[in-house]
Amino acid sequence: MKEKETSKWYYLVFLIYPLLSLVYYIKYIKSFERALSFMLYVAVSFIVMVLLWKIISAVNSRFDLKKISVISVTAAVLAAVDQLIKLVLSKTGFETKLISNIFMIKQTHNVNQTGLFNFLKIETSQTSMLIFKAVLLVLVICLYRLFKSDTAKKAYVFAAAAVTSHLLDTVFYGYTLDYIFFRKTIVYDMKNYYVDVFVAALIILLSVMN
Repeated sequence: MKEKETSKWYYLVFLIYPLLSLVYYIKYIKSFERALSFMLYVAVSFIVMVLLWKIISAVNSRFDLKKISVISVTAAVLAAVDQLIKLVLSKTGFETKLISNIFMIKQTHNVNQTGLFNFLKIETSQTSMLIFKAVLLVLVICLYRLFKSDTAKKAYVFAAAAVTSHLLDTVFYGYTLDYIFFRKTIVYDMKNYYVDVFVAALIILLSVMN
């Protein structure tokens, strides 16, 4: 399959990817409230991922993501968006219900700072997380030349933005400030969506390779 043909079905990948988390959450969905919360999570994730992909595609069409300067600025802007939202929320204490108490803007302090560490119940110090994220950022920078196609470059931007925002979380807060709240399901921030788009794009790339 040629890369240009991926545009015909990447929407499907963006829908299927959040649905995959049902494998983990299915054992907890024992009420209508949780089922509705999970469905909202899938719907919102799909919408946000599609919008992010359209935005990065527009940037690529206008400025060409094969230029390192364009990639750097775009990743920095995406990271800044996440950090600006957190700055406003942390300073104002703003919270609001979007759909009852099931889907809200609600601040949550993720002291373990990554979904993986939360899942594995690994406790970490701020210093160790700072080192870990700095090394991860250096690794992402070093892998730049491996991402050659348009789809790969788009994926790379989201990876760079997510890792940068992760590092800034530790520097500024000492924890991750999540704020997109799906009751009894999950709490997200924008960089989590950057990670989701990155992984979904990798799935598309692997499919193209096969």
